[in-house]
Amino acid sequence: MTDIQHRILRRCPLHAVVIMAFLAGIQPAHAQTPPAPPPANPQAAATANAVKDKITPLTEDNEVKLGRQNAEENDKHIQFVTDAALVQRVNRIGKEIADVANTVAIKPLWGYPQLKKFDYSFKIVNEKDVNAYSLPGGFIYVNKGLIDYVRSDDELAGVLAHEISHADHHHMMKLMKEQGKIQNILLPALIGLVVATKASSSDMVNALNAGYLYTIAKTNTYGVEAEKDADHSGMLLMTHTKYNPVGLYSFMLRMAADEDHKNFVDMGILQTHPPAAERVNSARDLLEELKIPIELSKVDPTLLISIAAVKATKDAPEMVELSIRGIPICRVVGIAPKTATDRANDIAKQLNKRIDDEFQANEVRFLKDKNKVLLRYVTVLIDADATAQGKTLEELSKTMATAILLINQKKQQEAPHQ
Repeated sequence: MTDIQHRILRRCPLHAVVIMAFLAGIQPAHAQTPPAPPPANPQAAATANAVKDKITPLTEDNEVKLGRQNAEENDKHIQFVTDAALVQRVNRIGKEIADVANTVAIKPLWGYPQLKKFDYSFKIVNEKDVNAYSLPGGFIYVNKGLIDYVRSDDELAGVLAHEISHADHHHMMKLMKEQGKIQNILLPALIGLVVATKASSSDMVNALNAGYLYTIAKTNTYGVEAEKDADHSGMLLMTHTKYNPVGLYSFMLRMAADEDHKNFVDMGILQTHPPAAERVNSARDLLEELKIPIELSKVDPTLLISIAAVKATKDAPEMVELSIRGIPICRVVGIAPKTATDRANDIAKQLNKRIDDEFQANEVRFLKDKNKVLLRYVTVLIDADATAQGKTLEELSKTMATAILLINQKKQQEAPHQ
């Protein structure tokens, strides 16, 4: 495998095997092909024979053999993570989903529907890119960067279910078949073009390069359809496991937002995925169709209220701060027999049950006659908290309402554009 082929595999893993097979096909052919009608002149005959000798048509070979051969070649050029805990985590989750793929037939949106049992393998690649890819026959690769990026086993399961769906629905085999159809049309046209124009050898190379790019562009159309199916089927696979399908949606949502904030640029013929916003919307529609509640906090613990001890004061030897998405909303002290940490945990537990339904500033209520501050009917602050901070409960209620506004503003800024 050349450096160029290896870069293609890393950047466009879904159909890299197709591209490499195309490149590998530019070698002396061993298969016998029917003789073509003689061209009109000797130069045309020489040109046609030279091109035919250099390109071997792609055929649907054994999936596992194809995948294993490409996996062996791929493994020569990458470094693997061997951390026992990470390897065990990926294999445990991957095997649970693979067992479903091997026993439950999921109807594909694109691909081949036949159920074929694979001996799935999972390897962690020591690269920072947020990426994962699969090869025919169930060879799954996950970058370390992606494992660092996911925020729960549910999100990781979503990514693995997506990659397993590529193998389960034989996407690469269909891509290769479609590419073969394209080449059968493209090759005679290229020969005719070169012969008709009496092209030089450099023109021949340019023509072949043009054909190669055309093939990538066309197969990318099929690649996009394969990605749509992997998203859809991955979620359906997850419904047969203990993992929450919202994990795949949560992962897509964050990826889409990150693409927006990094000014993501469409890569033209190398763009292999549907637009991020389109993937997010399709995932949301499927979850609604399946009547699965979209509770992001269940698959992304960073969305929950966090608590942390803050520096003690003379009037408050123990004080704990509650935050949402890194923005402090209030501080509480201990009230015997509960410590500040106990109180904070109780408040967080009650509010976290409601956190997926976005809090609003007008839900912060100061009850003067009862000396307490509520957030969505949950008592959060009392007189002791205000006294310890040298403020009134009314002042603390206004600070909390402002914090809620900032939290919602941050969520809007972090959300992908629709």
